[in-house]
Formats: sequence, structure tokens, C-alpha cells
Amino acid sequence: MYAAVSNKLSVVNGVDQFSSAVAMSGSNAARVEFTIFANSATSLSIDLQGSNDLQNWAIVGSAHTGYVVGYNSFAETAVSFQFVRLRQYVVGTGTVIIAAGINTAAL
Repeated sequence: MYAAVSNKLSVVNGVDQFSSAVAMSGSNAARVEFTIFANSATSLSIDLQGSNDLQNWAIVGSAHTGYVVGYNSFAETAVSFQFVRLRQYVVGTGTVIIAAGINTAAL
């Protein structure tokens, strides 16, 4: 199942942006797809986070960083949470404009 979680979101230094939660609905893998429209930041990091209660969130897999303008993606398998969301943040200075979505699948 695909869920769009941000559309032309401005991510600036010092302000973490969190997407809405996406239900895994029995899936155990997630692919994060995103397009960077503008990047004047030192570095953009995106974490896929998981939760079972929508209150306590943990990083699924590892942090992903160092993306360029255009289409980018990464996947995490063996997701053992009921819900996932994205944490998007700038490391260093600058601003990034991004659109992102999460694909879930049962593998």
C-alpha cells in the first residue's frame, strides 16, 4: 500500500519534521520514496520510525543521509511495528524542499 506523507515540505535546520503515521496492516517491509525539489542544506537525513502504540517511536534500520536533488529511495525489511512514519531533518545549515511517500508490502 502506498501513502503520500508530505508534499513540497520545507525542512529547515533545527526543526525536525515528522510525517503522519502509516498503518503497516500486516506488512513487514517498507520502501521510502522521496523527491528533493531544492536543496541548500548541508545534509538531509531521513529516518523511518516504527511504533506499536503511536506514542513511543524507534528508528527502523539505520538513519539515511546525504541525498541530492531528484528522486531517491531506500527500503527497510523485517519491520516489526504496527505503524511507521518519517522523521526528516537537516544536519548543518540550510533548507530542503521535499515530497515523500511510504510503500508497505508483505514479504
